[in-house]
Amino acid sequence: MKTNLYLFPALCFIALLTSCKSGDQTLPVDKPDDPASVDRSTSCTMVQETGLFQTFYKPQQGFVGDPMPYYNVDDKKYYLFYLYENANRHPIYVTKTSDYATFEGFTEILPAGAGGSQDEWIGTGSFMKRGQTYYCFYTGHNGNLNPAEKVMVATSADLLNWMKQPGGTIQASVGYDQNNFRDPHVYWDESRGSYVMLVTTRKDGKGAIARYVSTDLNSWSIIDPLLATAAPAVGKHEIETDAEILECPDIFKMGSKWYLTFSRINRDEHRKTFYRIADSPDGPWRICRDADGHHETFDGLFLYAGKTATDGTTRYLSGWCSTGQTVNSNNELPWSGSLISHKLVQGPTGRLYPTIPAAINNKFNKELAFEKLNAVGNVSENNKTYSITAQSGARSYARFNRNTASVKMSLTIDASQSDYFGFSFGACDDPSELYSIAFDLTSSNRWGMPALFMNRETGLGGIAGKTELNFTPLIVPANKVFDVKIVIEKSICVVYVNNNVAFTNRIYKMDQNPWSIYADQGTIKVNTMKVEKS
Repeated sequence: MKTNLYLFPALCFIALLTSCKSGDQTLPVDKPDDPASVDRSTSCTMVQETGLFQTFYKPQQGFVGDPMPYYNVDDKKYYLFYLYENANRHPIYVTKTSDYATFEGFTEILPAGAGGSQDEWIGTGSFMKRGQTYYCFYTGHNGNLNPAEKVMVATSADLLNWMKQPGGTIQASVGYDQNNFRDPHVYWDESRGSYVMLVTTRKDGKGAIARYVSTDLNSWSIIDPLLATAAPAVGKHEIETDAEILECPDIFKMGSKWYLTFSRINRDEHRKTFYRIADSPDGPWRICRDADGHHETFDGLFLYAGKTATDGTTRYLSGWCSTGQTVNSNNELPWSGSLISHKLVQGPTGRLYPTIPAAINNKFNKELAFEKLNAVGNVSENNKTYSITAQSGARSYARFNRNTASVKMSLTIDASQSDYFGFSFGACDDPSELYSIAFDLTSSNRWGMPALFMNRETGLGGIAGKTELNFTPLIVPANKVFDVKIVIEKSICVVYVNNNVAFTNRIYKMDQNPWSIYADQGTIKVNTMKVEKS
């Protein structure tokens, strides 16, 4: 949840998703466009974003704040409730989808309260159905009141028309931070035979999740909280984390394992959506560790407030991608933006991996012609297969034509002879500012692990200044071969690697400018490259 307003970049506005058929089945692929249609120019453009977003939903006016996804079995659709940001007090709006590739609707379902009321501002919550009644548990925030935050409830018979129920308000129990008491998440706990509500708060100066139980969603009793701990040993009712506050918690079971997701509010480079694993909803909640190391996040800085929903077979994680490219004076990205969703896959040891939703993958099925415009350094080409070898102390790269539509780029990179390579966007004829998605397969960076980075660079040659803007851990396979899919829509760039890594970024100069593939060390071989539109 967030209660402050921000000024957003002038380039980021106007988008609404419209209908476009897609599904889980493999769709026929059109023949590539005529090569004559390739734009071979390299002049820089700075595009003002207009028109509709077709894949990464946001309302036509305003932005998506914290999502509250809910799967409705009655119509077999996911209802993406979210805090609506448009210089307002964050009322809850909803859009619907059946596949996370196409969205419909833009409807206010819960307005903010009147000035001076407890829910003058609305904060994150969750949705649940009991019998024929739907329940929305949400945060009522008013910084001029004491306590500033309470859990509130509204009910509905159809998920669209809601009535607030002031009698259901819950205030923080003694011992919890009265002014940080938000983001209620309600789930059915089969082990208890009752509903459990998680509430973000603080206790004894540390991040905590208060817990309440109910059999009817009306009367609630307090039970032991889950407490954040940075201690080496994690006990029952404890969460292994240094999070100052665990925002937007979610809890679910997959197979025999329980998972707790939360967004770490700390204002540093790890302000992301995290998860922990346990054998019981009571914990202990530990980082997922196995023989290959540990795993604890789903993406970089540009996926925040992630929560999940499932149809019983597939589970999706949805968060928002900020409108900004750099952190503000609070050392955080501007609040709200576009909706980003990943499919979650459970590995054999319990790890959760983010992957591209099948419908998004299948949606981009019309192959586009592409062309290498020029190359610098050691680059060879054979039937759209490229070998790029770094120069001594310098970058080699192949530059490709601009894409004037939203696209998915798919390719395989054999990096068995390289540890440093990547992509640069905004690679036009004035490379004073461009943005790279950099693969670092070593552990010699400042994070001490293989990682994907988003850097702002001041030259195509790779030897000028770099500023790190984002990173996420990278899983390096033994053969160092990477299957890469990059989905680009306007200023949003989501990179999927080997069905186990996702990396979301906001890159304004990327849109409709040339781009490149580069090697900073050793040799990479690029093959099976395709560029497709929807």
